[in-house]
Amino acid sequence: MDWDPAFTGRNAILATLNGLIPAAADHWPSATELNRQLADRLPVRFIDDDEFSKLGCYYEQAVARGLVPTRPANWHDFFGALIWYLFPRTKALLNRLHMADIAAHGTRQRTPRRDRVTHFDECGLVLAVTGGEEITALLREHDWQGLFLHHRARWGRDWQPFVFGHALYEQALAPFVGLTGKCVVLEMEPAFFALAPADRQARLDIRLAERLEQDALFDRPRPLLPLPLLGIPGWWPANEAPGFYQNRDYFRPRRNR
Repeated sequence: MDWDPAFTGRNAILATLNGLIPAAADHWPSATELNRQLADRLPVRFIDDDEFSKLGCYYEQAVARGLVPTRPANWHDFFGALIWYLFPRTKALLNRLHMADIAAHGTRQRTPRRDRVTHFDECGLVLAVTGGEEITALLREHDWQGLFLHHRARWGRDWQPFVFGHALYEQALAPFVGLTGKCVVLEMEPAFFALAPADRQARLDIRLAERLEQDALFDRPRPLLPLPLLGIPGWWPANEAPGFYQNRDYFRPRRNR
């Protein structure tokens, strides 16, 4: 897909980046340009394919050295760089988890924990909420009517979604019915929701990294809850019609266990 400097104007999902990232240039940014725009306060810098090939190591090992391989003219890696900018503490934590398993098992044996970390890294969504037990119950039961219709007024007020997975942003360039995030519910203090966007983002990153580490979330099976992104109020025009949520191929009922 060609470069689009106005990509945040495509839809409400990508518009969540407005005011949080530097203005886009009129061309694909190089690794050098990304470093200049994003990496001043990051624990990493971005490197191109040539520099990565000279390292002679695995991707996560390069990141552990503070070097993030970033392919040119590639939306997936571009959004990956933006997530580093927005969630530096959490991204660094995920790399430490990878490296702990690599140290124990090597790079050829991919552990279940690494798979779970990667799943969140690619497709993660964070729900910052008050009343976390209530929304968690709705998500676990796949009660989409309750989540998106009965409690509709709470979205954007005391239930706020934040994209973490860079693959989700890539998919949002051309959204489709089926687009689903894997979410972590994060209980936040009421004052969080009144913060300025940049302050809210910084606080979210700190709290998310603390939660993932303290709870050892990825040490257990199925730690993430599915959430159909196009069902989030305000994120997709078609969901203004209640009938949108009748699509059981997308808003799937919970399977009996």
